[in-house]
Amino acid sequence: MRLRVAICIAATAIIAVGCSTQGSGGPKEAGGTQEVGGPQQASVTADPVSEASATAPSIIVLDASGSMKQDDAPGPRIDAAKNAIHTLVSGLPDDTALGLIAYGTATGSSDAEKDAGCRDIKTVVPLGPLDRNAFAAGIDGLSASGYTPIMAALQQAAAALPTDGERTIILVSDGEDTCSTEPPCESTEAIPHDPDLTIHTIGFKLDAAASGQLKCIADATGGMAIDAANAAQLTARLAVASNPESARERLSTSGFRDLRIGMTVEDARKAAGDLASVSKTGTVVVEWQDCELNFTDGVLVEIAPRTGAVTLDGLAVGQKMQRAAELYGPFTATTNSDGESVAVFPADSEAGTGYRITFTPEGKKADEGTITRIVLCRCLPATAGSSAGGTPTEIVNLVAVDGSGKPKSGWSVKTPAMKISECYGASQSAVTPGVITCGSTTDGADACWVGPEPDSILCLQFPWGTELITARGVDGVEAYPPPAGPTPFGLELENGLLCRVRHGGSWPSAESDPRLAGAYSCRGQGTDTPIVWAESTYPIDRAEDRWTVLVGPSKGPLETVAVTKAIFLAAE
Repeated sequence: MRLRVAICIAATAIIAVGCSTQGSGGPKEAGGTQEVGGPQQASVTADPVSEASATAPSIIVLDASGSMKQDDAPGPRIDAAKNAIHTLVSGLPDDTALGLIAYGTATGSSDAEKDAGCRDIKTVVPLGPLDRNAFAAGIDGLSASGYTPIMAALQQAAAALPTDGERTIILVSDGEDTCSTEPPCESTEAIPHDPDLTIHTIGFKLDAAASGQLKCIADATGGMAIDAANAAQLTARLAVASNPESARERLSTSGFRDLRIGMTVEDARKAAGDLASVSKTGTVVVEWQDCELNFTDGVLVEIAPRTGAVTLDGLAVGQKMQRAAELYGPFTATTNSDGESVAVFPADSEAGTGYRITFTPEGKKADEGTITRIVLCRCLPATAGSSAGGTPTEIVNLVAVDGSGKPKSGWSVKTPAMKISECYGASQSAVTPGVITCGSTTDGADACWVGPEPDSILCLQFPWGTELITARGVDGVEAYPPPAGPTPFGLELENGLLCRVRHGGSWPSAESDPRLAGAYSCRGQGTDTPIVWAESTYPIDRAEDRWTVLVGPSKGPLETVAVTKAIFLAAE
């Protein structure tokens, strides 16, 4: 028999969503971690929690060890866990077979109490037809105090379940097993293996070691591995643990279905099956089912549902930004090239993934805005003040036009053509020949490629745009050599600002230091546009792997901000 352990977290709302229903399926069989996620295409159900039907007999195993007393959920962790279970139970169907086991409730956590503490596993509610009153009384009577005998508790739960048919264990834990003498991957061998037994483990407020231990269990047994960072996430993700199939249709913290942020082109094509060929050079946007996939230099960096999305926690298009803040924390909004308000929230801080959420401002506060789009991307800003020693700045070479002069996949051409008199040199952002500067200093034609006809060029005006401007009657189109020290065409900063390199025009000086000159204009909130300032000709400090720039409005304070991504230009 084989045990499938899934480290899983869930959402209170079961929402029927997806880029498409094609390829939908449940958790993988044993042999690798199955994560959950998926973008939205349909609508939110009226009573989503009640539809999270757990047809298999299930036992919840709750960590009530001493660490669950910590007051950082916010509030005590044990209270957050108890509230999450209350919410789960209130939404389950009446015919659910459910039980509750807790460990760490009857002893302390001193060395003298370890032997007793490692046997401190209590059946709070025996497995049977759902008894809401018994669950309410049992949950409310629990307090946290002792050790963490995870593997022994899982064995006891497995023994309490039927011997055949599908059945489930849901473990909620905030730390490592403090009783087992074997590594967690080996400890799973002590539980009778059975292909119909699935264990969903919710890692709550875990440190790296504990998260790694739970993930190791998942990897060894073919389960799911995701953590919850706060009480709101814990409540949301516990509910989906009873219906992991729904979670597959959501944007997880790392991907959608079998696609994961960070996959190479080759791996993504193997996982997706119906994914078109993708260039390994530059930034390419590919349509896949009802999504857009953004690849940068052959690596998947963004999954963007075109008709909306829903996160692992049930945050969906149409909801208010207040719910996003509850789930993912405070946010600072910026303004993108289309004038839309945008905020980036952490999905997986260690992996650098985030949810980039576009919303329509309403009322006087940003959290009153209505969400219009959710994208999963490798775009998580660094923690404020962590520019030194943080994740190295990501370098991207953007190629918008192929070798024949036609727009690459994901780019379109705007018409009619504009008149440009000449092209006179290599783009200041070029890292290869073939990217040129044309026209005047105010038309934004400093990122141009030779078009499909001898007298045409295609120019990109904004690093994050997908529309090229076509120009006719151009003289002097040549393969100018790139500059020795190119300046990035675009910068993405840790505070969420998107900044485009300066190309002529009249700029104000910095009121705080008249020696500074504007180098980049940034998209942000307010009437005084943020500017990247430079005292010399090159505005970026590259002394460390994580680059920094000096940013602020012309009439305000300036601050040093890390550059998360630098976008250069290249040609095929």
